[in-house]
Amino acid sequence: MYRLCRSCLKRLGLEGEPQKCELCGGIFEKIDELLDFSYDKEFFNFNIGVKLDQKILDKERKIMETLNLSEEKSLKRELLSILRKKLKEKFNRPVELKDPDVTFLFDLERFKVIPQNNPLYIKGRYNKLVRGIPQTKWYCRKCKGKGCPYCNFKGKMYETSVEEIIGKVFLKYTKGEDEKFHGAGREDIDARMLGDGRPFVIEIIDPKIRTLDLKKIEEEINRDERVKVRELEYSNNREVIRLKNEKFKKTYLAYLNQEISDEDLKRIREITEIRQRTPERVRHRRADRVRIRKIYKVEKENSNCLKICCESGLYVKELITGDNGRTVPSISSVVQKDLKCIALDVIKIHDR
Repeated sequence: MYRLCRSCLKRLGLEGEPQKCELCGGIFEKIDELLDFSYDKEFFNFNIGVKLDQKILDKERKIMETLNLSEEKSLKRELLSILRKKLKEKFNRPVELKDPDVTFLFDLERFKVIPQNNPLYIKGRYNKLVRGIPQTKWYCRKCKGKGCPYCNFKGKMYETSVEEIIGKVFLKYTKGEDEKFHGAGREDIDARMLGDGRPFVIEIIDPKIRTLDLKKIEEEINRDERVKVRELEYSNNREVIRLKNEKFKKTYLAYLNQEISDEDLKRIREITEIRQRTPERVRHRRADRVRIRKIYKVEKENSNCLKICCESGLYVKELITGDNGRTVPSISSVVQKDLKCIALDVIKIHDR
């Protein structure tokens, strides 16, 4: 009924004389020719994908429906099986289905192989030891990175960032095209990140090198007096998703413009939950809405410094000032003082 080649007859479990195949177009005879390609970026495992002409897929579906055949015998499955086996032999590398270093897409419609070099992920923790630098690159709000008089033609609002200090070293050793920085939240530009650091994952785009001396990289980053990293290790995209989705409690040191008495502290400790409308200072980049946030513990570090443990997403500066009634109750309102936060440090991200 159908003209099929020897490979398709065998695959489908059919009898008949092999002919010029109207289904696969003789692709099984061209596999070795298709595999004649090189790849010069470092990788330790791989996966493959197969893209077929839609006309072939439609024709195969009709054949399989007519002959009542299982999808287990499909052309795509057979090609995946053969190509994985042959690539294992070609590169002497294992197949990795979940987190491959590279995915080789066999585009049979155009008869070419398209390597997709997947990102390299490294996780760790960072400390920001100075005030005045953001966590990530902050492009100029006027020119969006192109350079203009507003940003002194630098394309960004700040000279550097935690991301750039860490990222430039990783790009040097991986020879990647670019990087993306993922943190478990972020501290204000004028806040330090102290304690055992904030968890982060750096994603290296199109790395040429994957074998890294992470201790050496850590030491090189830590020569910068502004940012320190620790606990560097290989990671994956699932860790990025975890950092973005989980809400970790945080502990801060808030330095105040006035002293706090023991009686003041008793009143402050009565605040366990607040209603906080998006602060005026971030309304231009955050949705203007009311959030309910919890305060778990407040201690007095010294006469004008409070240690505050609170829910993720709480704006501590506004918890102190009240932000003109946008945060209710506030520390200022319960102690009846015009308090301001003159400096802020994050000292703990409660992720472990």
